[in-house]
Parts: sequence; structure tokens; C-alpha cells
Amino acid sequence: MKRFNFGLWVGIVFGVLLVGSPAWSEGERSFSVKVTVAEISDAEGKIDARAERLDRNLRKKFKYNSLKVIKERRLKLALDEVGSVELPGGRMFRVQPLNVGERGLLMAVGWEGEVMMDMRAPSNHLLVIGGPSHGDGQLVVSIEPQYKSD
Repeated sequence: MKRFNFGLWVGIVFGVLLVGSPAWSEGERSFSVKVTVAEISDAEGKIDARAERLDRNLRKKFKYNSLKVIKERRLKLALDEVGSVELPGGRMFRVQPLNVGERGLLMAVGWEGEVMMDMRAPSNHLLVIGGPSHGDGQLVVSIEPQYKSD
């Protein structure tokens, strides 16, 4: 007579429940995540016209005289898919949608060698992460997820 493996049975039941759950079907969704890499500086200069919204958000938190967009990318990602943007100096910025709920899209974000964290944002909400020194100023990265709510 074979022994009954309770752990295996629980795993199978959990797997069946997971396959039938709404969270499983979220894997089919895709999310557009706009990533903007910019430099803010105390040096005299202009505010890049492409960064008006970023400027409005940053002015509440930082003091600077110029803002220059270095790179903009729109990543189309599924849940658990990792998207990357190369930063000046060769480091990578990564974003990975983890799940979506009433409070927005939960994303794992990482700035290679600097920071790793989870952030949650509703669709069209701008998140900003300050980074290391760059040129005469400091790098900042904004993340803006866009998706249809259920």
C-alpha cells in the first residue's frame, strides 16, 4: 500500500484553485509603461518641453534650474514580464508588473546598483525616482503605467 502524500495533495488542490481564479487570467493583460529618463540641474538652462508634467511633479520635491529629457521609452509588458531601459553610464532600469488591483498596478522597479522597490500606481499616474549624480546634476526616472481598468 502506498503512503498518502498530504503535501502533494494540498499542492494539487491549490493549483486547481489557482487556475480557476481571476488572478490567473490577469496574466493575459498587458500594460504600457512609459519610462522617462531625465537630468535635473542647478545650472542655468531650459525646461525640456517634453517634460512639462514631470517638471510639475518634481518642482514640489526638488529645486533645480534646468530639466533635460535624456531618453523616453514605452514598454508593453505582461504581468511578471521584465522591461529594461539603459541609463547613461550603462546601468539598467527595470520594471516588472506584478499584479493589478483597485489601488493600481503593483510594479517591481530596480535601478541597477542603486535601488530596488515595489511601487503601486493607478493608470496614468506619474511616479518619480531620484538617482545618482549625472553631468552637472542628478538623474531622475519617471514611470507612468497605462492600462484599462476592469
